[in-house]
Amino acid sequence: MVERMVVGGHVEHNARRFGSKIAIQEAQGRAWSYAELNARANRIAHALKDAGIGHGDKIGILCDARLEWIAVYIGVVKLGAVAVPINYRLTPDEMAANLRGADVRILFGLGSLIDCVAPLLDGMRAIRVDAVDGDCLARFCEGRADGDPGVAVAGDDPNVILFTGGTTGRAKGVVLSHANLFWNSLDEIVDTDMHERDNTLLATPLHHSAALNCWLLPHLYLGATATLLPKFSPEAMLRAIATHRVTNAFSPPSMARDVYLCPLARELDLSSFQRWYIGGGILAPLDRDAIHELMPQVRIFYQYGLTEAGPIVTVLKEEDYARAPGSIGRAFINFEIKILREDLSDAALLEEGEIAVRGPAVMKEYYKRPDATAEVFHDGWLRTGDTGLLDEGGFVHFRDRLKDMIKTGGLNVYSQEVEHALAKHPAVREVAILGLPSSKWGEEVTAVVVRHDGATLAAEELIAFGKRHLAAYKVPKAVIFIPYPEMPINYSGKILKRELRQRLMADRSN
Repeated sequence: MVERMVVGGHVEHNARRFGSKIAIQEAQGRAWSYAELNARANRIAHALKDAGIGHGDKIGILCDARLEWIAVYIGVVKLGAVAVPINYRLTPDEMAANLRGADVRILFGLGSLIDCVAPLLDGMRAIRVDAVDGDCLARFCEGRADGDPGVAVAGDDPNVILFTGGTTGRAKGVVLSHANLFWNSLDEIVDTDMHERDNTLLATPLHHSAALNCWLLPHLYLGATATLLPKFSPEAMLRAIATHRVTNAFSPPSMARDVYLCPLARELDLSSFQRWYIGGGILAPLDRDAIHELMPQVRIFYQYGLTEAGPIVTVLKEEDYARAPGSIGRAFINFEIKILREDLSDAALLEEGEIAVRGPAVMKEYYKRPDATAEVFHDGWLRTGDTGLLDEGGFVHFRDRLKDMIKTGGLNVYSQEVEHALAKHPAVREVAILGLPSSKWGEEVTAVVVRHDGATLAAEELIAFGKRHLAAYKVPKAVIFIPYPEMPINYSGKILKRELRQRLMADRSN
């Protein structure tokens, strides 16, 4: 049972079960079978073992989505070592800080990224995954056996350290065990109808918890196929779906919007695409309708979560959309959810408060941050930092991040509620609601808006639209229009409100 709980055990099992079946492939390149993936991972594990790496040692991965990323990851965790994927879009200083903070002993990465960060790493060994000479992956594994390394790994052993985005301060390393990942994968498989015939498209980077934990690993557990998209563009995603007959994919709302707006979407055969998982933001009704018009066969699953929870906590299924409009769904099968008041007592049904979750996928801890770990747990429940309520049907209604709630004129305004309302306007492509300092209101509700290409929309028109859908105190008092490239959106499709706020405040002071 333990063998089936750990990632390496599943890959080993499926190498025997589906040896010749494609396990992973690049959208425009190579493909490896389960037997080949397992053999390559085993050679990496043996090489690491010979280099003195064992249980609990930390190994960094600094690389875009490619076959070697996955082979290194599986090889690392087969030893009971801990993988530390690093966001390659960070600055060199930020990447180095995360690597040092996680006590990484060896780093695998692209040569160009290693060149940027190596001078900051005090001699840390770095192995290039895209080179054929020097300290490269091929030479590192040369002559190593391709059989299982035979290391006992328990479900409770740490598997990966995933760094939070750091949008609210210093990034924290979330420690997830093999069991955490197994239970998250089981939830995904059961509650979103995954099966071994799937070909899932990984369109977001593998260092992101959704791509790794929710789509790659469930498919490796099942014996399905994963298709890697090294860099997202709507054209690349659409061509990958059509070429490889992809059945499902994950994206945040902003990426989904780019895909259905792309002219190529009306030219290609997308009939294989059956399930679209949306997370990282609210999917507007207009977007949902547009997706169904383009691909009527697609079932949309809206998912909510956070890295600390493994990450996915709730799912809103297609059949529940009309039943619970505005909801983020029900808890996954192995999760419990409750709402906490400010004094941390349990809230009643339909009473707003902080969302708290409990289940076997919840993280072990923040790495070397006992203070932060203690702060985020209450009586065994993970405090999400998000506000919402729970209704009689068990559906969770999300309100906002606590840090994004706006206090204006003594009243609370939930930014996401306003965003959801304004996103219904057909001219609005992206919208972010911020609270900016105001001598009159304390904070002034401000909308930062990207118009659809070719659309005309004046501030007065959008404010009038808001008044038809929102209470007066929630309606933005100011609207700022910016072009799409100026909206700060991170690799997971989330608008970076802190960066946007800093930019606007700087403009005010100039």
